[in-house]
Amino acid sequence: MTRLAVLAGFGSTVGTPAASIAWTDISQWVDIQQAGIAITRGAQDEQSESQTGTATLTLDNSDGRFTSGLATSPYFPNVRKNVPIWVRLVTTAKNLMPNPSFESGVTAWTGSGTPTRAASAVHVRTGAQAMLITWGATVSQTVTSPIFYGLEVGQRYTYSTYVWVPAGDCTVQVTVAGGAAGSISSLYDQWQRLTVSWTATTTSYQVRVRTSGTPAAGDQVWVDDGQVEEASSATAFDADGPQYHGRLWGMVNNWPTQWEGLESKVVITCSDRFKMLGKSPLRTMLTEEVLLDDPMAYYPMAEPSESTSAGDLSGTTAGPLSISGVGSGGDATFGSGEDSGPDGLGALSLTAVNASNGKLLAADLGSDYESATFGAWVFAECWFKTAVAGRVFFGLTSSDNRFQLVFSLDATGKMTVETTRTGEALVPATVLSPNLADNTWHHFVYDEFLGNIWVDGISYPVLVDAVANLRLLTVGAFTNSRLYNGSLAHIALYAPAVGNVADYVGHYATGSTQHVGEDADDRAARIASYVGATVTAQGSTFGGMASQAALGSAPLQHLQDVARTESAKLFADRESSAIVLQSRDVRYNPTAAISLAHADLETDDVRFDDDDQKLVNVFVGSRPGGATQRIVDQASRDAYGTYEQTESLLKETDHEVVAAGQWVVNRFADPPAEMRQLPVEAYTMPLATYRALLGAEISTVIDVTGLPDEANAAAVTVTVEGYTETIRYRQHHIDFHTSRADTAAAWVLNDPVYSVLGTTTRLAY
Repeated sequence: MTRLAVLAGFGSTVGTPAASIAWTDISQWVDIQQAGIAITRGAQDEQSESQTGTATLTLDNSDGRFTSGLATSPYFPNVRKNVPIWVRLVTTAKNLMPNPSFESGVTAWTGSGTPTRAASAVHVRTGAQAMLITWGATVSQTVTSPIFYGLEVGQRYTYSTYVWVPAGDCTVQVTVAGGAAGSISSLYDQWQRLTVSWTATTTSYQVRVRTSGTPAAGDQVWVDDGQVEEASSATAFDADGPQYHGRLWGMVNNWPTQWEGLESKVVITCSDRFKMLGKSPLRTMLTEEVLLDDPMAYYPMAEPSESTSAGDLSGTTAGPLSISGVGSGGDATFGSGEDSGPDGLGALSLTAVNASNGKLLAADLGSDYESATFGAWVFAECWFKTAVAGRVFFGLTSSDNRFQLVFSLDATGKMTVETTRTGEALVPATVLSPNLADNTWHHFVYDEFLGNIWVDGISYPVLVDAVANLRLLTVGAFTNSRLYNGSLAHIALYAPAVGNVADYVGHYATGSTQHVGEDADDRAARIASYVGATVTAQGSTFGGMASQAALGSAPLQHLQDVARTESAKLFADRESSAIVLQSRDVRYNPTAAISLAHADLETDDVRFDDDDQKLVNVFVGSRPGGATQRIVDQASRDAYGTYEQTESLLKETDHEVVAAGQWVVNRFADPPAEMRQLPVEAYTMPLATYRALLGAEISTVIDVTGLPDEANAAAVTVTVEGYTETIRYRQHHIDFHTSRADTAAAWVLNDPVYSVLGTTTRLAY
């Protein structure tokens, strides 16, 4: 039987870690009798990108519980946009108790009072282990099951479990959490079944095992073979517990309150994690890396050339850096270009007449930074490029000028840190760095906590006094002297309680290498992290990526660029908030996970198409900084005309672009007829088959057998690209979007199936 579990994370946000969300079961208010649940996920075909998955549900709002802003709602004030939601199905032959014989351990159970829980093989009724509870010497001790879902309001249920109480130890009882109490054990040194029955008033419950008296410390009980069933009394134990099948994990877009006559309902549409990935554009990769580390003040210096000030991107109260002059002459300009900033995307250029005449910038960092530096350690970083030694990058002072911290080069171009805690003369500490006045970009990180300064990823000890209450920032000079001559970018200031300097030092690799060559799965994880998302990689074939330093589009676009480069699949997980990047080798030489007979589909919508929708016989490929190359299947062009596909791929070499193009043309120069839709009335299938269909995900392979005589083959093998589904009471229609699985067949040397000359000799990449 199929049961529904719709969970809402009221009080949580899209940024709440999935493991920390407190789920509320709202299944009993979902209309699956008439409206049903409609879900769409994945792509239309293998040449398309996965779209944002959606689920539409109709909720009974007769008591106003789903009305946003209504104070009488039990969920007030958390009925709001982007509430996390998880749509799941529960399948079971009978038993609704998760892990009924404790074969997966006992950690999902929780204790109240002083009991401890452990897996034990001393007394076992089914399987290899049971749950051993050891009581403390206090009354009212309980051990509570995990939440189980899929109950029906008004239905009678029974919880039963077997217990083994050693002679002389405290007897035990089973109860429903917050409800009925059941039988108490009366036998010792043998298994005894305890039961409790109740009428469900909600769709999810927990049950408990508790002491029925006051135990002595060390009293024990073994518990095994728990069962929750739809019955007024216990029946034979079934070790096959429930299986949970996620259908969509996402967020509620809107809570629209409306009425049908006098009946209030709320029809919500929920979107998966792709929704948030398609929002605000990303800044440069280096900027996003810095922002991940929560700077208290951050000035990338990437303003337009006509700007007269530089802005703070940290999101705190740090003020803008405004340009002013010392003496006469000099220049201060912003700009972008090939030699502007470590990533070529913007920097401040200061041209001083001499050490005493030129331009500088100054900012009031505000009270937040001032307060932070009173009780925390100072960390700072900057990128610089200069050919003039003996000048100052920037300096920090307290409002009363007592505390001062200055970063500069000495007369020989070595990195220098200067401090004072008295407002008097600065005390310099020069590190043994190379001559950095060599007119190339360098990066430094100052670590007050450990007393180090890092230059281009290399650590140097520096002995200086700690400073506090810093508030005023001067860039390009200090006390109107030693005016800087060169370029500056990405000045970032941190004040954590305990800083992880490795994070700040890691920005050097981002700026100096742009992470060129990192594997596609790592690149995807990096980009996703900028918006608080995680990536789960499937498969093993992930190539090195070219630079994406500029970014500039929505995260989803950049992730799709990675996936397209790799011929990979990108989609939102339906069991968590993660994003899945599935490598192309997942599809190589596929093996069917499900076999369906055509007659069992119980639909009239099966069809085959042979058209030019997917035809590609000319591929024009390029890469950043590389050649534009063309791959042609002339036989296909002669037969069908020109069908050209143009792609710019994030490959490292021109050879990889050619390999990617050949893979496309080899597969689609003359695509044969295929089944593009596989509609299934899934609920009518046997339980094992139904569970397999619910487990079918993007790239799952399905055999369809027993096709009618008019089909071009008696059986076909298809790959799932996406699906739409409608879930109603005792009805579940799934319409899989499919493609031919054999287009992903790849040559294997001396293989009887995948090494047939002219048939299965396609080279994969």
